[in-house]
Amino acid sequence: METNQPLESRRVPGEAALYALLLSALLIPLYIYSLPPGLPPYRDSGEMASAAWTLGVAHQPGYPLYLAAARLFSMLPLGNPAWRLNLFSAAAGLAGVFALWRLAAAAFSPAAGLFAALLLGFNFTLRTVSSVPEMYALNFLFAAALLACASGTGRRALYLSAFLLGLGMANRMDLVLCAPALLVLLWPGLRAAGLRGLAAAGGLFLLGFSFYLYLPLRSSGWPVFDWSHPADAATFLAVITRKSYGSTLDLISANYAPGALFWPNLKAYAAHLWGNFGPGLAFAAYGAWAEWRSDRRRLAAFAVLFAVAGPVFLYMANMPPNPHALAIVEPYYLLPDLAAAFWAAAGLWYAAAAYPKAARGLLLAAALSAAFVLWHNARGTFRRGLFAAEDYASDAMRSVPPGSVLVAKKDVQLFSLWYLQSVLGLRPDIEIVAQGLSGSPWYRASKARYSPDLALVNLNGAGEAEWKAFAAANRGRAVYATMDVELPDKLPAAARGIVNEIFPGPPPAADPWLFYSYSRLARPYRDFFDKDLGVSYAQGLMAGAAARSASGGIDRKWEARLELASALDPDLPDAPLYEGLYFAAHADWPAARDRFLASARVYGRLQELAREYYSLPALTASLAAGSAYAWLNYGVALEKTGDKAGAEAAYTRALQANPRMADAHYNLAILYWNRDWDRVRSELEQTVRLNPAHPTAGRYLAQLRGR
Repeated sequence: METNQPLESRRVPGEAALYALLLSALLIPLYIYSLPPGLPPYRDSGEMASAAWTLGVAHQPGYPLYLAAARLFSMLPLGNPAWRLNLFSAAAGLAGVFALWRLAAAAFSPAAGLFAALLLGFNFTLRTVSSVPEMYALNFLFAAALLACASGTGRRALYLSAFLLGLGMANRMDLVLCAPALLVLLWPGLRAAGLRGLAAAGGLFLLGFSFYLYLPLRSSGWPVFDWSHPADAATFLAVITRKSYGSTLDLISANYAPGALFWPNLKAYAAHLWGNFGPGLAFAAYGAWAEWRSDRRRLAAFAVLFAVAGPVFLYMANMPPNPHALAIVEPYYLLPDLAAAFWAAAGLWYAAAAYPKAARGLLLAAALSAAFVLWHNARGTFRRGLFAAEDYASDAMRSVPPGSVLVAKKDVQLFSLWYLQSVLGLRPDIEIVAQGLSGSPWYRASKARYSPDLALVNLNGAGEAEWKAFAAANRGRAVYATMDVELPDKLPAAARGIVNEIFPGPPPAADPWLFYSYSRLARPYRDFFDKDLGVSYAQGLMAGAAARSASGGIDRKWEARLELASALDPDLPDAPLYEGLYFAAHADWPAARDRFLASARVYGRLQELAREYYSLPALTASLAAGSAYAWLNYGVALEKTGDKAGAEAAYTRALQANPRMADAHYNLAILYWNRDWDRVRSELEQTVRLNPAHPTAGRYLAQLRGR
């Protein structure tokens, strides 16, 4: 292949600097402008922000490099603590983009490198992790820097790569997925280094990796956040190997046979590639093919990176393709994305070299590809108005009286409360208890040190007796739980806004819904965790409506709040169902019919998604039972409005969803009363067979048999 250089045929001094300035002008303002104003609702952001701000120890494997670097960066006098940490991630993500640009510019040209850097800079996943206080953006920076370093020559490249790999793994262990690609790139240097050189490289790797010693040193001082307390050698080793911690990936994927979900995950990643590279994938494909003819070792290195960090990892992760699991897996896409971006630069360069007369057209196509990615990812990447996490935590804190205990479980809900209390200093009078950690020895020891007045009981999977023992041990303190906490069925709980009152305190001075900030959740944002906070509000609304329905009926105010619940969580079928019950109680059967049908349709959509997401049998069975109840009520409403044929079809749909629904058979019997006595008898017999204690079916059947 010819090596003429149409993209830089008139190379001038400082040309690369001009491209770097252009890249800076395009990306730096975009990233800063898009940052959330405070703590964003994203996975472990609240925990990492709290642990970094207090220089603690995060969950396994501790992430010491991120905590130390983020805390150092947060000393800049800019904005609030969370915004500073968001800015740190933005700086790390942008630095990773510039590292990739430098690599592609050296291998091909600054213009080709600019194309690859823009594709990465507009990448939705990178923009997400570069706007949250987590370790993913820093991991991306290390991966890009390692590829650039390992592409050099000589022992300097070998030694620096070894040190950076060890140091980067003190941020995230999955950086090891880059190791096979680095090995291919560094192979000539490895062969030339000899045993002494290899030993030196190994020593430098261990030197970087030794940053993990932060964990036992810091843990020995008992920081506020001291996950697993890795102060001794045995616990320290268990922490960095995650031996004492079942990761989210492990816990979810354990429900499926190995590789069972590989193709759905591969399909999800293919959709990610299209959304974040668009037509640029054509350049990437051509670039990989051209690299085969030009530099096969480099092609092999990036192909290994793409394969190991992409399909091989997805096979091992084996996650169901539902929004929660995909949100967990999504940051891992960035490593294979580096290979795709590099190949896109190669494609533009080699295509322009092969077809110099089409160079301008190729540049235009590349620019349009980058513009497509920016446009495609525009919705949801501008997070300047994202207040959801801090609003939620603040609302939850406002919902409980002074001196209360507030139990929380889910990561975003719990960690947001941690951040507001430990970093912003809000509501120090309440005790926040992590349900999932309440049985862990290290957590109990930490609580005993920092909250000596709190008597902790293991509430993880606890029954009624454990909760009552917890309340008795903390007598005089009201106990509340966020809506995500798992409570035993028989434990009395009263909805108080977005929390459940487990053991009562003083009655609330005002309706908590009057001062909540849930209206700021109504914004376009493509993220599972933001939506999950909306679900917490919707669950609080549903719990309040259910309580009022059981104690005499829902009034007009709560019917309107059920509409709000549907707006906050469109996948909540019980909200329109309860609305239907409200209208049925007021004999407004046409309105009741419409709401019951809306509930049935939501259940139908959820059932389709459950099949698409390979959901576990318990969830699919629960959805089927709920769907049957919605169709049953829809049939009653149709019957009340005179549509007997429609009612029969609805009752039949209910039985298709739940063949053991006795009330559907009973309603069919009533529907055929005085019309088909054999059908009436058959349906009543089915009713009694499924529910021998049915209050009226047995009596009617006996009368019918006596005729």
